[in-house]
Amino acid sequence: MIKTAFIGMGYRGMQLLRLLRHIPAFRLEAFADPGVSDVGMTDVACYNRGDSDYLNMLEEQKPALVFVASPWQCHVQHAIHCVEHGADVALEIKGGLYLDEYKPLIELAERTGRRVYPLENTLFMRENLSIYNLVRAGVLGEIVYMRGGYRHDLRRMLLDDDGTLGNRDKTESVWRSQFYQEENGDLYPTHGLAPLCLIAGIGRTDRFKYVTSFASKPAGLMQRIRDLGGNSDVKITLGDVVVTQLETERGVLISLTHDTTLPRPRSLDFEIQGTRGIWNGDRRMIYVEGTSPDESWEPDDAYIDRYEHSYWKQWGREALEVDTHHRGMDYVMLKALEEDLRGGESYPAGIADLALWTSVTPWSKMSIAGRRTLVLDEND
Repeated sequence: MIKTAFIGMGYRGMQLLRLLRHIPAFRLEAFADPGVSDVGMTDVACYNRGDSDYLNMLEEQKPALVFVASPWQCHVQHAIHCVEHGADVALEIKGGLYLDEYKPLIELAERTGRRVYPLENTLFMRENLSIYNLVRAGVLGEIVYMRGGYRHDLRRMLLDDDGTLGNRDKTESVWRSQFYQEENGDLYPTHGLAPLCLIAGIGRTDRFKYVTSFASKPAGLMQRIRDLGGNSDVKITLGDVVVTQLETERGVLISLTHDTTLPRPRSLDFEIQGTRGIWNGDRRMIYVEGTSPDESWEPDDAYIDRYEHSYWKQWGREALEVDTHHRGMDYVMLKALEEDLRGGESYPAGIADLALWTSVTPWSKMSIAGRRTLVLDEND
């Protein structure tokens, strides 16, 4: 049994806890959150006496693993304290609000031998893991271009029913909306970028060299505020659509899109294109030269089945049964975490990867503010 604790029991923390109940290896002993007094488990200790009560939890409970699902700006501090108390960390997405924010945590984890697991669930989507295997098998040839993004209309979460920003009860609206009033860049690059880095080996066999970002005007959130009768004088700084172009040392081009304040169906916008073919994730279509009908897309089902990852072969059926909210990927992520902690197959990403993915946030802000392309050196 893995003695487990939580810091942060908001929307995301409760989602993860619900799934953990289906995995007997994790035994929840305690949670810390100044705004929560009950998680529906009578035998779990509660630490809710202020923002620093989690330190008492770490000292008294001595968990082996801590899930950190607190607001973004708290992630690194909370994770560092967990490691200092001898715990491994399952770290929610996303911190990395400025360059090198993760550096002290990386150095501490290396020095102590503690493990920090980034909980980026899109790494564990069935299709993404199959395409990872498919690319490694050479089906799409040499990868030239990739696309991904976080395209999810968050206006309902950010605004309450009266059009007030940062006031939606029982959501992350209170702290997350502040970024929309103070920043202009890709706030949430990891959902789109992490699987692309895994597929193309970025951070392992290749690295980013150039970054250029553009931001549209901030019209969508203001329109919704006016429609709801809210304060039309509120200041919004984040463009509705932020587009970031990244180029690697090996010449792979990546397009990322952050698009959260305009009406649209949810999309991760995945596309992988190589010298022998192309896969489109939204359409779930593929074209493989010499195999697919000439210049015609075909459904990707047969390829996804043929190159199915071992994670989904082992846990896919139960994942789809218990994790209907995120189509199984959260559950598979937690099973992969359990597998690594037990000494089995290694978790596919670490804290250095998370630091790389989240660097897009400060890079994009710098590029937009300076209207320039960033040339990254070995220290970036």
